[in-house]
Amino acid sequence: MIAEISVVPIGKGTDLARYVAKIVKIIDESGLDYKLNAMGTVIEGDSERVFDLIQKCHNKMLELSERVYTTVKIDERKDKKVNMLEHKVLAVEKELGKILKK
Repeated sequence: MIAEISVVPIGKGTDLARYVAKIVKIIDESGLDYKLNAMGTVIEGDSERVFDLIQKCHNKMLELSERVYTTVKIDERKDKKVNMLEHKVLAVEKELGKILKK
C-alpha cells in the first residue's frame, strides 16, 4: 500500500515547517519507506502499519494544535508486489522515454 498524507495545523500561521518537521520525524522513525514532497508525504508499507502511522501523525499534530486538517490518499494493489514509490514513477518515465525531474 502507498498512502499520501498531509497533516496541517489550523490557526498556526503561514510558516508551518516546524510543525511538519515533527510529523516527518515520526514518519522517518517508523522505518517505512517514504518520500517527502512539497504538498505531503507518500508512505509505503503494509496497510496496518501505514494506517497506524497515519493515526500517530494526526494525533501528534493534535497535541500541537487545537485544530488539525489531515488528508489521506491511498493506493493499494493485490496484483503487484513491487516498490510502488519507485515503480509508478519509472512506469511513467518509460512511457515518456525520458527521466523526469525529481
